[in-house]
Amino acid sequence: MRGYIRKRGENRWQLIFDVPRLADGKRRQARRTVHGTKRDAQAKLRELLTALDKGDYVTPTKETVEAFLERWLEIYVSHRTSPRTQRDYRGIVNRYLIPCIGGLSLVALRPSSVQALYASLLERGLSARTVLHTHRLLSEALSHAVKWGLVARNVCTAVDPPRPQRHEMAALDAKGVGRLLEAAESSPYRDVFIVSLYTGLRRSEVLGLRWENVDLKNNRLHVVSGLHHLTGEGLVLLPAKTARSRRPVTFTNEVTDALRQIRGAQIVHKLQLGKARQDTGFVFTRPDGRPFDPAKVTNGFAKVMRDAELLGVRLHDLRHTHASLMLQAGVHPKVVSERLGHASVNITLDTYSHVLPGVQEAAAEQFSELLTKTEDSEVDSDVA
Repeated sequence: MRGYIRKRGENRWQLIFDVPRLADGKRRQARRTVHGTKRDAQAKLRELLTALDKGDYVTPTKETVEAFLERWLEIYVSHRTSPRTQRDYRGIVNRYLIPCIGGLSLVALRPSSVQALYASLLERGLSARTVLHTHRLLSEALSHAVKWGLVARNVCTAVDPPRPQRHEMAALDAKGVGRLLEAAESSPYRDVFIVSLYTGLRRSEVLGLRWENVDLKNNRLHVVSGLHHLTGEGLVLLPAKTARSRRPVTFTNEVTDALRQIRGAQIVHKLQLGKARQDTGFVFTRPDGRPFDPAKVTNGFAKVMRDAELLGVRLHDLRHTHASLMLQAGVHPKVVSERLGHASVNITLDTYSHVLPGVQEAAAEQFSELLTKTEDSEVDSDVA
């Protein structure tokens, strides 16, 4: 017999049913208590037997959401993600998840509990984007709980996370770029801004660039890592997250000239400081060889923008400027996507959809001009 019901009291029933055998082949039975009518108990028993048939049965556990998340961070996240991602995940778990749902039993977690969590976070003043990040982390964690046989389903799939408003990027036009470069002449980070603008690299990728990954002869660099500031650890060089992020990027003579000047200045600093100058191998350094601090570079860019009267433009917008101007120049989106290190060209198309209408119009005009020239040449040929 696979299962049966035994009455244990007024409106109280015990379900006894067979569960999969262990390696020793011995028969195992599980017991569940159901409160309600006999019909309720029968329905629950059918539900459990169906789950067993489908392989969806989960052995009840008293593990809390907090205990599971701590275990997930320890045995999965710590071995599969970068130190920066580990720090970010830990922060979300400690600030938002554990205080609100950490005390709940993992198997008792319901979609309504998660939806209420998101509502409370929004009421606290958190942005929709932060809550969405929280949702994605919890969903990823619960997907592993399903794989590990701790829960039957990922309740996050039945929850609607908030939709963050899309940030309007502030890409510069050619005139704005000219004002930026003029205002940046006296900035110690001028060359950082030039390389960012002409390559589309992220801040961490530019500051993490090392001479061994730069080919001045062929005007090419390879992105393999990024420089990050981690709380409690200081500046840390971390490998690029994905295969698409690790990429070659060609550059023009403007970047070549800037890099040659940097190398010349570093040689001078080495002669002046001797052993006091550290040989770190970074392209962008202070006179003593230590790499630039990312936060100070960002602050330096903000000052340049104020001087150029280009308010509202962030350092990261140089990356957007690079992509926007290339698309407007007719460069294929696939090429732009590869330069930016996007996971797919769809991300590029979605991010820069506001640029594409103008690109489409220009392409249509070019096509029309091509046909007109072809027709004119045929007419001239017939006349001749």
